[in-house]
Amino acid sequence: MRAVVYRGPGNIKVEDVGDPRPVKDEVLVRFVAGSICGTDLHFYRGEWTNIKVGQIMGHDACGQRVDTGERVALIPTIFCGSCKYCLHGKPHLCEKRKIASFNANGFFAEYTALPERNLLSIPDNVSNEEAAILEPVALAIHTFDMLQPRLGRWVTIIGQGPIGLLMTQVAKLQGCRVIAIDLEDYKLKLSERYGAELCINAKEEDPVKRVKKVTEGGSDIVVEAAGRKETVEQTPFLVRSAGRVALIGESRGYLNLGQAEEAFFFSSLPTPLDYPTALDFISKNIVDVKSLITHKFRLVEFEEAIQTAANPTKKPIKVVLIQ
Repeated sequence: MRAVVYRGPGNIKVEDVGDPRPVKDEVLVRFVAGSICGTDLHFYRGEWTNIKVGQIMGHDACGQRVDTGERVALIPTIFCGSCKYCLHGKPHLCEKRKIASFNANGFFAEYTALPERNLLSIPDNVSNEEAAILEPVALAIHTFDMLQPRLGRWVTIIGQGPIGLLMTQVAKLQGCRVIAIDLEDYKLKLSERYGAELCINAKEEDPVKRVKKVTEGGSDIVVEAAGRKETVEQTPFLVRSAGRVALIGESRGYLNLGQAEEAFFFSSLPTPLDYPTALDFISKNIVDVKSLITHKFRLVEFEEAIQTAANPTKKPIKVVLIQ
């Protein structure tokens, strides 16, 4: 079968590989659609190195069960169900977890074998392309469950790529006032469409000064979704004392905590438990992923697809792969 294989930074190829062989409790799924994530771009650029050469990429996708023909969304976290984290309702922290495209083969292949509990039936009114953008919705839901914002509080979201834009949508659902920060005006226009009250282009003005002025001292909540060390280091200067900071895109960097007294900082991972809610939100048009799609390529055109996703002159938001 054909699959997208990581061969090193800037070197990701579509190759012939062996077909997967399902073991007990696994189901064979044919690839239908997937989407390129910021994680894939980090690997492509060589910014993250926690991926093995020869590994199949992709962790956000949907497919069709070979045995029944049913359309299914794929949950990338494989968990044991019996460790202390699984037993306490945190399977995303499983001691034996494997995550597609990280420490296990991913979904950008003609066929994938997964445990049946990692498959979600796709409602008829959800397109394949929409079902291929499930992970960032689940991540946004889980992040705001942890943040527990109060109505009317200020939320500053750094980075308005797909994750940041979905954080913006979920923050508005929680009744928050959103400040969106990015370097690209075309992304900020989408932020405004999704309800951001203030959009700041960090190339044109100092976001820290503007946020502190508008919020009268600092944002109640800050979400780092840009995935850069520099923006991580900016978060203590944006949040108010005793505020909350979610480090989503990146968690490495120096934090000057003297600028954020008693603030609570945490990182977040999507949990399999929020995937059904994410799919339900898409089905009911509570969140909009369709308008995030800017480019489509076939799976075998992956090299061109990721080059497009990495090229800001193409104005990419979400690049989707189809069979």
